[in-house]
Amino acid sequence: MEAVKTPILEGITLEEQEQMRVCFGVREERFRAGETVYDFAEGRKYLGLIARGSAVIQRIDHQGGRTILEHLESGGVFGEMLMFENVAGDSITVIAEEPCRCEKACAHHSRLVENMFHIMTEKAAALSERVEVLSRRSIREKLLCYFGLLAGQRQKPSFQLPFSLSALADYISADRSAMMRELRKMKEEHL
Repeated sequence: MEAVKTPILEGITLEEQEQMRVCFGVREERFRAGETVYDFAEGRKYLGLIARGSAVIQRIDHQGGRTILEHLESGGVFGEMLMFENVAGDSITVIAEEPCRCEKACAHHSRLVENMFHIMTEKAAALSERVEVLSRRSIREKLLCYFGLLAGQRQKPSFQLPFSLSALADYISADRSAMMRELRKMKEEHL
């Protein structure tokens, strides 16, 4: 298996990573775009790592409405220990956005646990940002808040969306056509 650059393996040598793969019984799987990588309802007790490609963690409510909870790229980590409680009983899954390769293993070593706390802190910050976006009342306010967060993270006046416009509508919990109308108005106003 090739080395993967991710915060969870920071400070762990390639040799130590290989020993951990053997110790943990790491297995590697490949997924096509649109395939389910992980279903939180199945109660699996492993940690997943996106080695290559990208995926989204999505929630499907009882009415079939899709909400993107998080966008994962290479090095992204997922698993039950990193997820909030699903009190509503909705379907929460990790879906490959593009072909991806995942490694799966249990977490035991102390350095891994230390790295896990750093990742949990980052995930808590990401969820806090998402709450900030969703707490806005109008689609325009949600978009401006989200765009501001994206621009601020990169310290640049321009940025690239990490997913499609349909996925953006799902992320901000807005109707896609209403969001597109608002984007057109914002563009006309040179926002």
